[in-house]
Parts: sequence; structure tokens; C-alpha cells
Amino acid sequence: MSIRCSRCILPGTIPYINFDEHGVCNYCREYDKNKSKIDINYSLKGEKFRGFLDEAVRKRVENGSKYDALVPISGGRDSSYVAWELSKKLKILCVHYDNPFSSSQTKVNVDHLTKTIKADLVTFKHPHDRHAKSFKANLKAWLKKPELATMGLMCLACKPMYLEFFRTARRNRIGFIIDGSNPNEATTFKIEARGGRGATSHFSWKSFITNFGGKTMSNARYFKACNLIPAVHTFLSLDGNTAYLEWKYPDITKLGYFYFHPYREREINECLREIGWEKAKDNKSPWRFDCEIDSLKNYLFQKVIGANEKDDLFSKNIRWGLMTREEAMNRLEECEVNIEIVERVLSKVNMKLSDLQDVVKS
Repeated sequence: MSIRCSRCILPGTIPYINFDEHGVCNYCREYDKNKSKIDINYSLKGEKFRGFLDEAVRKRVENGSKYDALVPISGGRDSSYVAWELSKKLKILCVHYDNPFSSSQTKVNVDHLTKTIKADLVTFKHPHDRHAKSFKANLKAWLKKPELATMGLMCLACKPMYLEFFRTARRNRIGFIIDGSNPNEATTFKIEARGGRGATSHFSWKSFITNFGGKTMSNARYFKACNLIPAVHTFLSLDGNTAYLEWKYPDITKLGYFYFHPYREREINECLREIGWEKAKDNKSPWRFDCEIDSLKNYLFQKVIGANEKDDLFSKNIRWGLMTREEAMNRLEECEVNIEIVERVLSKVNMKLSDLQDVVKS
């Protein structure tokens, strides 16, 4: 069994990790060294966010809109909480991407939540089975040449949903888009595979092009017709923070709720329980169960590097003081992947678990 960091829970199997004489990993040491740069002053951030809310109301009145803000919701935990919380302060429009790989529970959550908070709901799909075709092509390409840096291409067709969020905001004269994004959700070992290093790693176009771009270019199987439109749209709209969106929609501000508020998981869970929100019963974790492709990716991460995204998330939460190491160790079962979910995802694109065996065994 692999050793784990004595401070966080990262295992010794992930790339680039090392431990000092006290068993503390380099990510925890990097965090200590850069703590003043990394930590967020939520008091100041909260004050700034309240200013944005006031501006959202002012823009609604000026624009003659029905809504103060657009809130993307997947039916997962974080977006549901953000919609519930903002509905107490703003007039919101909820927008849901009908992902073909969504857990059935997410659709129940979306319907129940929007009715409970009395919010209008807009739902959209990508046309021509685009999402499933791109996912299948990129999964097959990855299986031929497995790279941590390129595993995210399985989700290529999902990223352009932000184009539709901005279009919907413009159609409804809405000045703000507020989603449930979280600074702790950027998985460290995926960033490193693209060229970043350590606890301060962050996305940059230079590392993206030299690492991710180079590894993508070296695998011709990614260059399929079904990936052309998703690739262009992702380039234009990646996670709602691109130069194109700033140029095209200068009147719309996109915010991530948890960049301004501490992520208090216990409080979030309690609030959602009160309004009848539920995680999927066949998934041990309430985090990222909304798209079942995540279970497939975590299954592959676990087989290839002996860790998955939840190991990384829990470790970041420990460093940020959001949970103790003991709590994280007690929740390691949440890292376990239900193989039935993996099989369900594969069956949607006429693939089987046996198609993964060469990678799983290597």
C-alpha cells in the first residue's frame, strides 16, 4: 500500500510528488512557502461580492430585464447551493445543460430545486449527438496513448456550454452569470501534466500549448470531424473566462461564487438537505456525481496513478483548513468508484469495460 503525506492525504503514487524527512509532501511545503499568496481574504472578497449583487440589481432595472443574474445549474451539489443561496437575494434565471451523461438524480434535483425556489428554468442540449460522438472518439484516442494531460479531452464537448450561458444572458438582458466554480477544484496532478508545478500551479496558455498541445498533436486520433466544433467552441469559451467572451459580451460579468465565499461543506450539505436535494444513491460521493463521465475518469486515474480527483480535493481542503486529515482519511471510501456507473457510461457509446483493459492492466 502506498504511503500518504503525513499532513494531507496525497499518496506517493502521483507524478512529481516527494516527501521530506517528516513525511510531508512537496505540495504541502509549497503551500506553506506561498501561503500569503494563496490564501483568500474572504472578508474583503465577501464585501466585493455584495457590491456585485447591488450592481446586478441596478443593471436589471436599467436594462428592463426580469432577472438580476443567470445561474448555471447541473443538479450537482455546488451549483444547487449557489442557486438556492442567490435566490434569497436576487431574481435569478437557472440554465441547465442537458448532458447525455448526467446522473438521473441530477435531473430530479434540477426540477425540484427550481420549483422550490420558484426560479425560471431554461434547458438546452448540444445538437447532432455532438457530446457523445466527441466523448467516444476522445476516449478511444486516449486509450491508444494514455496521458494525464489529455484525459480532459473526454469532456471537450461539455465545455462550450458557457457559450450558451452567455447567449442566454444576452437574450434576457442579464448582466451577471454566477456559477458554483471553486478554486480548490483545479486538480493539481492534471495541472502538472500540462506543465504547472506545486501548490501555486495555475492555468497558463504557455504551459497549455507546450504540454497539453504537444501531447494532443502527437496523437492523430484526436483529429476527428466530430471534435472540430467542440474544439473551436471550447477555445472561445473555456469555463466562461476567455478573451473572446470578454470581447463579445463586455456587458456581462461572470463570477465564481466560491472565489468570494469559503467552501463550508457541512453547512452546504445541511442547507441542501433541508430543501430535499439528494446525491445519486449509487455514488458514494456528493461531489461531481452530476456527470457520470467523472466516475470513468476517476476509475482510470485510480488505475493509472493510484489516486483520483477526490484525493487531491481533500488534500487541498486540509491545507486550507476546511477539513482535518482525520476527517479526510475517514472519507476515503468516497474515492471508490462504482464500476456499474463506469459500465453505464461506456454502454451509452456502445463500448464495454473490456475496452479499457489494456490501460487498466498496464
